Amino acid sequence: MSLEELRNDYDPVTLEVIRMRLDNIVEEMGIAMIRSSGSPVITEARDYNTALFDATGRIYSYSDAVQLHIGSGGVAVRNLLATVDAGELQPGDAFISNDPHTSGSSHPPDTTVISPIFLGERLIGFAQSQAHLVDVGGMAPGGFAPAATDCFGEALRLPPGVKIFERGEPVESVRRLIGNNVRTPVLYWNDVRSMVASNNTGIRRLVETIEEFGAETFADYTALSFELAEHVLRGRIRDIPDGTYASEEWVEGNGHDDALYRVYCAMTVAGDRITFDFTGSSPQTDGFVNCSYGALVGSLASAVVPILGWDVPFNEGVMTAFTILADEGSIVNPVVPAPISNGHLTAGVRATRLVTRLLNQACVKSTNDMVRQRCQGEWGDSWTGGISSGTRADTGEFFVWFNMDGGGMGTGAQLVRDGHDAAGLLTQVGNMLPDVEMNEMLYPTLYLWKRLATDSSGHGAGRGGMGLEYAWVPWGADEATETLFCPTAAVPPWGFAGGLPAGGSGFEFWRDSNVRTLMADGRYPHRDAIEAGAIELQDVNAQGLRLGVGDVFHSWLGGGGGIGDPLLRDPRAVVADVVDEFVSADQARDVYGVVLDGDGFDAEATAALRDRIRLTRLAAAGSPADTVPTLLQSDVDLLERRWVPVRGCGTDCWTCPVCAGSLGNGDDWLAGAVTTTQVASERLAEFGVRVRERVGAAEQVLLDESLCPHCGTLLDARVHVAQS
Repeated sequence: MSLEELRNDYDPVTLEVIRMRLDNIVEEMGIAMIRSSGSPVITEARDYNTALFDATGRIYSYSDAVQLHIGSGGVAVRNLLATVDAGELQPGDAFISNDPHTSGSSHPPDTTVISPIFLGERLIGFAQSQAHLVDVGGMAPGGFAPAATDCFGEALRLPPGVKIFERGEPVESVRRLIGNNVRTPVLYWNDVRSMVASNNTGIRRLVETIEEFGAETFADYTALSFELAEHVLRGRIRDIPDGTYASEEWVEGNGHDDALYRVYCAMTVAGDRITFDFTGSSPQTDGFVNCSYGALVGSLASAVVPILGWDVPFNEGVMTAFTILADEGSIVNPVVPAPISNGHLTAGVRATRLVTRLLNQACVKSTNDMVRQRCQGEWGDSWTGGISSGTRADTGEFFVWFNMDGGGMGTGAQLVRDGHDAAGLLTQVGNMLPDVEMNEMLYPTLYLWKRLATDSSGHGAGRGGMGLEYAWVPWGADEATETLFCPTAAVPPWGFAGGLPAGGSGFEFWRDSNVRTLMADGRYPHRDAIEAGAIELQDVNAQGLRLGVGDVFHSWLGGGGGIGDPLLRDPRAVVADVVDEFVSADQARDVYGVVLDGDGFDAEATAALRDRIRLTRLAAAGSPADTVPTLLQSDVDLLERRWVPVRGCGTDCWTCPVCAGSLGNGDDWLAGAVTTTQVASERLAEFGVRVRERVGAAEQVLLDESLCPHCGTLLDARVHVAQS
């Protein structure tokens, strides 16, 4: 049966069995990697991916551990094919690469191993495994190099075509060369072998599958699966109104300065296709925040897939529904010698945040209820990394600890629920947080606490998720050397439809603390009991900092943006938040307008307080009113269908989604709203949300709050950057 005939008469059971078989194979590959790796970055935090490709580099299936690698994995396979002639490949070969500029890696620690797959003597595909390796050489332990000014100082750069295994045996000369250039050669080589083992698992299982179904049937059904995935995604895009949606984000510093670097995107929806155009983004910089093209592809796919393709089996068909335009030499598509070791977690996640925002603007206009419900507050998306290195006091062994707690950011609120707490990046929803006990067992550290940061989530009718807060002290090492990076401190993620932005992340060192004295006296060193000689707020990017045996490492992670005006939150949910100590009693009153009454709330007093807060808002915005319409729960329930202003009282008139009051008939409803602008860090502090102030900086981060002039409902809260 030809593919054309199959399109009109296929067996859905066979289609699903083959698809699920491929998905199960890549998951089994991941299990093989975990069981053979010695690195907690892989075994505990699942910072890896596995995938299968056809002989031309199209994705059959992809594991769900790190979505960011969707782009880098595909680019790596295609660049290998462009470098090595297919006729030179042999069964048992494996190729290693990690250079973002030439092989597509998101950054040098994310190392890829690719193995060709043969059916008899015919090349039929590739197995690909990628994992974050603890050290890859270069100037800074752990592979993140804030002090680097070019890519040559960041790591040992492995381009496509470096053969690490030949016909099933290690290439000893390559192994020795790599081992001589990394700080933890035994751990590095074991992780490489674990990726080869992962690929070998995929090879065996894929060959078994093809032999079971027959090569022709397998080829036809996988091609059909590509087409069906593309068809569904394009159908969702058709449900979005045509138009161009644009916004900008800002990378905070490049490792050498405190400047803000622009990431700009214009998203054009035309029929069943989306184009993301990053023209207008800042030129590449000499700091480590440049985002490789492979990482950019993964950053965008990580937002597009869950928002538009949430139920679509992921394969090559999904990737063909959108186009990416990015100028070479820009911060989102750099060229040699741009440093790149943290670009995926800085410019990359800013791109993810931008795409989420632009899809919010577009999806909320859809007539398809399912598409419209994909709107959400923006995620914390700020991997706040702390890499510690030093020498163990008992053995003298050198250690490198990349603490994966830095991935515990909050997610944005959605229309149907609050955001998830400590859930991770949108690009890495399959990651896991390490156990405290595991970190303490493997590294010279002792945790003082690890808990939710209650000053991190964006307030709203739907509350954003909270990030982590944790503290530890060196334990078993006299000192540690720290590399720090904090992608989001001063420019926080937005909320949506009146939901407020979330908090940022940061680091402090508490110098010369009394922690050891407290413990020697049998007292728990909780926060109020700890005394320190000084508390040092660290820069957002830093390298070579010393942490002494008496110092405390303290970090907090940002949360997700809220959705909807906080005054529209169900008072019962606010009461539950107070009971759980996620929201204080003061925040319940001042932010959410809820009057607590014993174990519940006073409904009449709450309605009156919310009215007063809305009147106060209007007065502060220079638009005083005598009364505002009191909102009923039935009015709030309407917001499930209508969260933003729409054309309502005539062909051209915008109306408030809450009170239906007129917002004018201009091109943009914001012109008919009442807007106030304040410094974001100061304004959010009033809500109990922590965002770093940019003291003495050339650019200021501001918060615009736009209100309905009739009912005082907060309809929009957005962050922008202006020259101070």
